[in-house]
Amino acid sequence: MQTWGSEGDVRPFLALGHALARRGHAVELLYTEVHDRRYEHVADALGFTARAVASPVVTTPEEMVRIGEKILKSGNPLTQGLAITRTALEPAMPTVFEAGLDLCRRSDVLIQHFMLHGARAAAERTGTPFATVAFAFLQTPSRFIHPPGFPDFGAWGNAWQWKIAGLALNATMGRDANRFRASINMPPFPDLMRDAWASPTLNLIAASPALLDRPADWPAWYHLSGFLELPEHEHETISPDLERFLSSGPPPVYMGFGSMMPMAGLNHLDEAVALLEEAARLADVRAIIQSELSRASTDRVLYVPRSPHRLVFPRCAAVVHHAGAGTTHATLRAGVPSVPVPHLSDQFGWSDELRRLGVAPKAIRRTRLTASRLAARIREAIDTPAMAAAARRISERMQHDDGPERAADLIDSTYAGA
Repeated sequence: MQTWGSEGDVRPFLALGHALARRGHAVELLYTEVHDRRYEHVADALGFTARAVASPVVTTPEEMVRIGEKILKSGNPLTQGLAITRTALEPAMPTVFEAGLDLCRRSDVLIQHFMLHGARAAAERTGTPFATVAFAFLQTPSRFIHPPGFPDFGAWGNAWQWKIAGLALNATMGRDANRFRASINMPPFPDLMRDAWASPTLNLIAASPALLDRPADWPAWYHLSGFLELPEHEHETISPDLERFLSSGPPPVYMGFGSMMPMAGLNHLDEAVALLEEAARLADVRAIIQSELSRASTDRVLYVPRSPHRLVFPRCAAVVHHAGAGTTHATLRAGVPSVPVPHLSDQFGWSDELRRLGVAPKAIRRTRLTASRLAARIREAIDTPAMAAAARRISERMQHDDGPERAADLIDSTYAGA
């Protein structure tokens, strides 16, 4: 397996690796981390091996802030995606490709992050069968899904909008990918979404089938597997302080932006936490705030660096989050309303999806976030019984989801004898 990105792009591969290893497969994961997180010990505990390649891609906190500010200031998902790939993906591609060649020569099948075209090139060069893993059906063309950033104009309108989106992608990210392929003497991709981002044999879309019916116009090898979620482990427990807080009053609102939270030691984190604190005060709610800052908790606010979402979210009144694929699925499975604060890329699409499902108010773009706006959205989420009811219904439909096992079934059946 080979992946790239932040924690949200690596953890699903850890979950899939665990499912495959339990079936007796020898599994090796190469990952390229934008930040400086390491996952070797997690993979080892799950029964397989992992190794970092070209990590971190962004080497200093200051550079990460500069890139993040540039991305946030852009209001266009395509421009944001291009900024991400040019600063955090393409610079790693030569190393990703060379590592991928070595991995493919020792492997029967490669499973890769859908955007990691260097890994695909390695599979093509060595003749290794490969599957792709995408995290959002919102980025998979269909007449029945409108592209992120576009309105829903119905089947034929959506089809034309996907053509427009495809042309824009081919002229930007596609050109960058083909420039790399030319450098290694490989033919260009005619179309980025169709020919670069999706395997011709198995394209796993790691989203819950409870959220939509499979579009009839997807190719037969496109499958909604369910989200690739790590299994529960004995070390994923609620701390005594967190248990006391949860038990000592009405359900709190969980507030945090996952890997989008500013890093410790920078003023941006102080500002973000202060905004969340003020929003909780204005909304008159108890709050659990995700923060690396060392702050004294009160009976109204508890600060946690991390917490097991699977155990905490079901005990909350609502969750304020960045609408990443993993956190979105965690809130839906927990059966609680969301207050989405998208920062970039597919987060805007997931925010729209949460509203379509009736479990969230209108999203607030991170660059327009204020304490008063957030407080108003929190009150709307927890004062609207229909949102909680819709969240419970979706949670019931998701209880039988087992993304890693379903994905492993599809891999086994597709590549048996490879």
